[in-house]
Order: sequence, then structure tokens, then C-alpha cells
Amino acid sequence: MKNSKRRKILHVIGGMNRGGVETWLMHMLRNMDHGQFETHFLVHSNPESAYDQEIVALGGQIHYGGTPRNLLRYASDFSKLVRRHGPFDVIHSHVYWYSGFVMRLAFNAGIPIRIAHSHTATSDSAWKVSRQLYQKLMRRWILRYSTHRIGISQSAGEALFGRSTENPFTLLYYGMDFSRFADALPAEEAKRRLGIAPGRKVIGHVGRFVPLKNHSFTVNVFAQTLARGADAHLLLVGDGPLLPSLKFDVESRSLSSRCTFTGSQADVVPFLSAMDVFVLPSQWEGLGLVALESQAAGVPVIASTTVPNEVDVIPELIEHIPLEAGRDAWSAAVSRRINSSRQSNGDEPLVMAGSRFGLVRCLNSLSEIYLGHVN
Repeated sequence: MKNSKRRKILHVIGGMNRGGVETWLMHMLRNMDHGQFETHFLVHSNPESAYDQEIVALGGQIHYGGTPRNLLRYASDFSKLVRRHGPFDVIHSHVYWYSGFVMRLAFNAGIPIRIAHSHTATSDSAWKVSRQLYQKLMRRWILRYSTHRIGISQSAGEALFGRSTENPFTLLYYGMDFSRFADALPAEEAKRRLGIAPGRKVIGHVGRFVPLKNHSFTVNVFAQTLARGADAHLLLVGDGPLLPSLKFDVESRSLSSRCTFTGSQADVVPFLSAMDVFVLPSQWEGLGLVALESQAAGVPVIASTTVPNEVDVIPELIEHIPLEAGRDAWSAAVSRRINSSRQSNGDEPLVMAGSRFGLVRCLNSLSEIYLGHVN
């Protein structure tokens, strides 16, 4: 009887590989009341993703094969999904502009709570006219058919929903389980396990190898920092389409002995523990989850000004520099950080847990929306 009363949630997302949105969703799934909520994922890909097996182990269901480029087929497949596995009480869409079409389908399917969630703040103003018309239509449908609009930051919300006061949205900051940072390895032990020479300073980054993460700039900054005489090592955690070309770039500069590529990792804590400074030169970010994790690890963050200031929880651990300042300014900032002693108080996980990014606060807010208690 208890299961029959569970509210059915349908998430719509590109895939459940390791990324900021997906990692946050997993924090929610691991900690929510499974006696109260039944979770489904409609993913726009067929290959199995990194989190799929864990989702199933936690009682979730995954439905593959959303085909966004074929609207008629997508609509047909969506209707079949709702008939077979619904009725759904909530649809929670994470697919940015395409959420407009998802919201319209969900409205027609009679799903009562329809959430469009903006996780990024990319600007597409320079794109061609057909793309702008598409965005205009999708925004209109989002505003018309969604019951709830959520932004992970002010800039992310405005990017998708607009700045008009007639189109309000709710700020819901990512909630994370920061307790896993409390028992992190000491920095030197973490370095030793990675084969990094004792005493060597580690400049690090965590993120997918895609253009917006700006890895080539990170390598330029690292090379300049070495040229300044630093005894440093570059630690890059993640995977993605640009990984081969970046490895080639590192090899061509004869930097391979000073650089470690770890690939995608289920647990980034040991790698953050090895870092003396974290660089985040993103071309844009909806929020910047890794900046939160770095602060929880007590690691200073140097971020671009496109990373929203909302991530600045522990002010002494984060600074923002414009990308336009160039590699010299970034290298100077990196050098200042690695030349100063790392002063972690040890209470950073508690500080982060008590902040607006704490797990409990976010989970409670999301549950209230799913239960229909928030208009």
C-alpha cells in the first residue's frame, strides 16, 4: 500500500554521466525518501551512462532513447512512456531550451507539476536567426506550460526564463553531501598515491573536456607558472571529446612528466585533496559545483568572472579573475597561492554543509515542490 501512494517523478536529461547536474541529481536521489518518491529518468541517449547502475540499485528506473531532433517521434515516445509507466505526478526537465517542448508535452499528458530547471548561463545571442526563433518559441512554451521554474543561480535563471519580473523563477542552489570531505587524505599522502613528487605543488581541475571548460587555457597558465620557476604538477580529472587533443598539446610541450590525466572518477575527494590550488577558467557556468567541492576540501579556487559569485562561500578560498586578463595574470595568481602555505582549518565541510548549498536545505525545498506544497 505504501508504494502505491508514492509520487512519481520523471526527470528528463541528456544522460546520467558524471557532470555537475548529474552529480547533484545523484546527491538528491541517494538521500531522498524512497518510500515517498518513485524516480524515473528519460534520457536522450541509448548507451549506458556512468550513474545508470547506481540509479537502478537505488530503485530508480531509466528509459532510454529520447530523440530530440525528431519532434514527432519524441512526442510519440513520450506519450507511450507516460501510458506505460505513469501517471506521473511531477516532470522535472533539465534540458535547457528543449524544456519548452517537454513542458508542452507534459501539459498535454496531464502531469500536474511541471518543472523547467536552468543549470547554465550560456548566452546564445550571436547564434543564427533560426536558433533565436527556436529559443523564443521554447521560452514562450516554458513560461506558458511550466508550473515551476528553477534556476541554480540568478544568471542561470535569467538566461533561460528572461529578466522580466512577469516571469519569476525560484533560486534553488545545489545541495551537496559535504560530509565525505571530513575524512579526506592529507595532501602529501594524496599526492604520494598519485605518484606526484613530495613537496611538489599541484594545480588542478575537475571537469569534462569540452570547450566551455577551457582546458587549453589551463595548460597555458600551467606552462607559464612553470616558466616562473615553480615546482608544480598539473592534475586534470575528467573525460570528454577534447581529451585526446589536450593530451597531444601537453606532449608537444614536453609537459607529460608534469601532468596527470586521471579520467572520469566516481569520487573526486582524493584528487581534490592532492591539489594546492584549483583553477576554473570556464567560459561560462550556471553555478560551478566543483568550486563548492574545492572549498569543502579546503583548496583555494581561482575562477573566471563568468563563474557566479554565489559560489563564494568561504571568501578567503576563492577569487575571480577575468579571462581577458590573460595567462600572465592567472599565472601570477596561481603562483601567489602555491607559494603561500595551505591553511585549511579542517572545518570547511561543516561550513559548506551549513551554507545555502547544504544537502538538507536543498532536499527539503525540492521535496516541498514535488509534494505540491509550493506554488
